[in-house]
Parts: sequence; C-alpha cells; structure tokens
Amino acid sequence: MQPFRLPAVFWPVDAAAYQETVLLLKDTVFSYAAYLLGNAEEARDVTQEALVRLWERRDHVTPGEGARPWLVRIVHNLALDRLRAARNGRGFAVDPDGLAALAADGDTSPDRRAALRETVEAISGALALLAPRDRGVLLMRDVHGLRYDEMAEVLGLPLGTLKSVVHRARERLREKLLAAGVRPA
Repeated sequence: MQPFRLPAVFWPVDAAAYQETVLLLKDTVFSYAAYLLGNAEEARDVTQEALVRLWERRDHVTPGEGARPWLVRIVHNLALDRLRAARNGRGFAVDPDGLAALAADGDTSPDRRAALRETVEAISGALALLAPRDRGVLLMRDVHGLRYDEMAEVLGLPLGTLKSVVHRARERLREKLLAAGVRPA
C-alpha cells in the first residue's frame, strides 16, 4: 500500500528559506510589536499572525533580510488594528515587567531589572502618550534600526516626508519625557 502523499501544490515551495527568514526576523518583529502594543501576549499573537501571513505569501516575498520591510509592515498594521480595538473598549493592559524583561538582554540581576523597569516605565509611558504612527516610526528607526528607505516602503511615505515624521515624533517624545521629569543623561 502506497503512503498517502499530498499533491505537489501543497508542498512548501521553499520551506528552508521560510524557516531561515523566520529565525532571522522573529525576534525583531516580536519586540517591535511588544513595544508598539505594550503587551507581550498581544505581541505574540500579532507576531504569530504575521508569520502565518508570511507563509501564505512566501512566493511573493524576498526571503531572508529582504523580507524585513514587508514583515514589519504587516506587524505594524496588525498592531494598529489591535490598538484601535483596544481604544474601542476591547483593550489590553501594558505590561512594564514584560517590557523590562525584553530589554534585559539576559542580565537578570535584581538591580539591573529594577533600573530597567524604571526606564521602561518612563519611556513606555511617554510612548503610550504618542499617536500610534509616531510610536511606530520611533520603534522602527531607533529600536529596530530600519533604514529610512525600508521605513518609507513599510509606511508608504516619500523619504522626505518620513524624515520629517521621525523628527517630529522624536520631538514629541522628548517633550513627553521632559514633562514626566526624565532628563537626558
């Protein structure tokens, strides 16, 4: 008796490239979602949904690092959808401990975690006061290091406009941090 085999159309076209892309980018998109949403559980859901969409569109997305702008755009849009839903009464809570754990980079000493928690709370609080678009561009550029051309592709903005948006978002964040009593080091 022959073993059951799926028709060729159901075989992954390039499963190895997909797996490599996921391993390369999963942490980036998760941390972007976590900082944008302020909640690790919601970020896991958004990341998983984005990776499923990457699988569904694997034939149309450049594998590896080339998939980063596409994947960040998907995560960005999914996160904005979640934020809109939260604003409409189906919200979720910001988790400063989870964000501090993300920022800890493996250093779990109590003093380091306490200091990170304070910093994360101040920055998270200031970021939460920003519009999602401002928060998103700051996270893309300053946390995840996307190039301006990648960000322009993700957001569908001309390069000059994007640079202005980033500059204004940084100024708004600075104002919020100063208002909260956070002074530059």
